[in-house]
Amino acid sequence: MNISSFSYEQFFHGHSVMFIVPHEDDEINMAGATIYGAIQEGLEVYVVFLTNGDYEYTFDVRCNETYQMAKEIGLPQENIIFLGFGDFIGHEIIQNKSAIITSRANHNKTYGFDFASLVMNETQPYSWSGIIQSLIDVILHFKPDTIIATDYDTHVDHRLCTFTVACAIEWIIKYTEFRPQFLNGFAYSTGYETVDDYYENNLLSTVINKRALPSNEFSTGNPTLSWVHRLRIPVPYDCRNRELVTNPIFKAMAAHMSQEGYKRGVRLINGDQVFWRRRTDNLVLYADITVSSGEASYLNDFLRFNIANVKLNSYNPEDYMWIPTIDDMERKVHIAFNKTTAIQVIQLFGNVYNTYNYCSIRIEMSNGKQILLKEITYMGQGISYIFDEPVSLEWIDIYIDKQCLGLSEIELYSNNNDIYDYCHILADNQFMYDWVVYPGEKIPMITPYIESLRKDMITYGESIRENSYRWLINNKYVDISALQSTIERELSTSPLQLRLESSDGLVFCESTIRKGSFKDWCSLKWNQLQDKLAYIRIKSKYKQGYKAAQAYKQGGI
Repeated sequence: MNISSFSYEQFFHGHSVMFIVPHEDDEINMAGATIYGAIQEGLEVYVVFLTNGDYEYTFDVRCNETYQMAKEIGLPQENIIFLGFGDFIGHEIIQNKSAIITSRANHNKTYGFDFASLVMNETQPYSWSGIIQSLIDVILHFKPDTIIATDYDTHVDHRLCTFTVACAIEWIIKYTEFRPQFLNGFAYSTGYETVDDYYENNLLSTVINKRALPSNEFSTGNPTLSWVHRLRIPVPYDCRNRELVTNPIFKAMAAHMSQEGYKRGVRLINGDQVFWRRRTDNLVLYADITVSSGEASYLNDFLRFNIANVKLNSYNPEDYMWIPTIDDMERKVHIAFNKTTAIQVIQLFGNVYNTYNYCSIRIEMSNGKQILLKEITYMGQGISYIFDEPVSLEWIDIYIDKQCLGLSEIELYSNNNDIYDYCHILADNQFMYDWVVYPGEKIPMITPYIESLRKDMITYGESIRENSYRWLINNKYVDISALQSTIERELSTSPLQLRLESSDGLVFCESTIRKGSFKDWCSLKWNQLQDKLAYIRIKSKYKQGYKAAQAYKQGGI
C-alpha cells in the first residue's frame, strides 16, 4: 500500500480547480485521475468544454455522454460547463480573427446550455473575441484556485484552446487582481494517442507517444515545453486498480460511447499524471516596455510562441518574436516599473528552433549591477536566471547580440515561487507504489522525485539546492549512498517498506518492493487474462452504445 503526504488541496493552492478542454472526452484524456482524485478529496471541481463536440454528432449525444462520465467519477452535473462553440472551427477562427464562423453543425453563435446564455444572458459569436470573452467570463465567475487547460497538439481545436486560454489569462492578469495557478497538459500524445501499456508487469508512468507529436523536432506537442521538465503527480488508489473494467478511468472514458472511449482505457491508466506549470505573476505584463527596434508587444503577451496557420507544424519567428531590425546596433529591450520592484527571477524565451549558434545576453539593472549570459545555445524552452535574494529595481535593460534572433517572451518574478513540495519514489523512473520484481527482471534503480528540486528550464545563477531528503528501509534510516545496494541485498519475497521523507518528516512517500516468484508471475498473467475476458464481455455494451450514436451522426471526418 502506497502512503504519501501529497494533497490535491495543497497542490492546487486552494479548494477549487477548473479544467478547460476542447471536447467532451478530453477531460479524461488529459487529467482523468487528477479530476477523480480532487473530487475524492472533497475539492470543488469544474470541467469546462470549449466546444459542443458537434462536428460528427449532435450536441445532445455529447452532452448525455458527458453527464454519464460525471456519474462515473462523482462530478456534480452542475459543475459541468459548456461554452457552446462549434467543433473543428479552430483553423478558421485563428486564420481570420475578425470573422464570425459558421460551424459544420450550422451554428454561428453559442448554443446548447452554453454558459454565455445561461449565466451572462447573452450568446457569444463563433469568433476569436467571442471565445476569449467566454473564457474570461467563466474564469472570473468561478475564480478557481487553479486552472488546468489542454495544450497544443495535433488537433486544431486543441491548438485553439491553447491560444485562447492564454489570451484570456493574459487579460485577467493585466486588468484584474485575480491570479490563479495555471497548468497545461496534453490530451492526445499522453492520452488519446499514447501507448497501450496497461498489461505490463507493474503499473507504468505516463509516456509521450512520439508518433503523435506534430513534429519530431520537439519532445512535446508544444515546442516551448520540454518533456524532461514535466511536473508529475501521483494518482489515487482507485485509479491504479488493475481490474480494467472497474477502474473509474476506464468507466469514465467508456461513457463517451460515440468516441469509442472504451478502447482507450489501456492507454490512460498510469502511475502518474503530467503537467507543466505557467506562472501568472509575471511583472512584465504590467511594466512599460520599449525597444530599440522591432515589435515590443510580443514580449509581454503571455504567448511564448504563436502560429498563423494551425494546420501547419512550422513556426515562423515573425509571428511571435521581438526581432530587432538588421541595422539595429543596440538590440535593446528597456523594461521600466512604475515603482521600485523586487525581482528574483528572470526568464527569457526565444526562437523555438535550435539554430545551434552560441549567443550572449547582457542584462543591466538600475542598481548598477549587470549579468552576462554567455554561450547560450537555445532559448525556445526558456532560460532562467535566479538571484539568491530578491533585488530592488526601477528598470532592467536587456541586450542581445547578433547571434540571437530575438526574444519571444520576457518574464520577471519577485520570488522563486512558493512551491508546494511533495515527493514520490521512482523505480527506473516510474512512479512506484507496490513494485514486484518478477523472475528474469532486473532490480529497478530506486531514485526520488522531489518537486522542490525539479527545474522548469535551464537555470543560471541560483545556488545549488541540496537534497535534504532521507531514506528508510523497514523503518531504519539508510544512507543514500547505500540505498541501492541495501535493497539489492535484502530484497526477498517479503516486501521491503521504502520511505522517502523530508528532514522534518512532514513530506513523505512510502512504497513497497519485493521479489515475485514464478507462481506470482503465473497468477499475474492469469488475472490479466481474466481481466481481458471481462473486457471482451463488457465491450459489447459499449459497442451497442456506439452503434446507437450513429443515428445522430452528422457526417464528418
